[in-house]
Amino acid sequence: MEIKIRETKGRCDFEHVPPGTYAIGSIHDENVNGRLDTTWLGNPTVGYAFSDNATALLGAPSFSAVGFPYDGRDVYLTLSLQY
Repeated sequence: MEIKIRETKGRCDFEHVPPGTYAIGSIHDENVNGRLDTTWLGNPTVGYAFSDNATALLGAPSFSAVGFPYDGRDVYLTLSLQY
C-alpha cells in the first residue's frame, strides 16, 4: 500500500482482513523506486519500521518479534520510522 504523509503522519486502513496473526513493515521510499535502499553491507539508507516498533539487527526481525493477533475488530497501531 502506498500512502501520502501529511505533517509527519500517515494512515493505512485495511479492510476485509480475516482474523489471524499479522505483522506490518513499512519503508519511507524517498526516491519512489519501490524498494528498500541499502548500503553495500545491507543497512537501510531510508526510514523503516515494523509492527511492535521492533528494531532490525543484521536483517529484518523475526515474524514472532513483530507479529500481533488480530481478532477482526479495529486495531490502531503506531509505527515510528527508524533512520
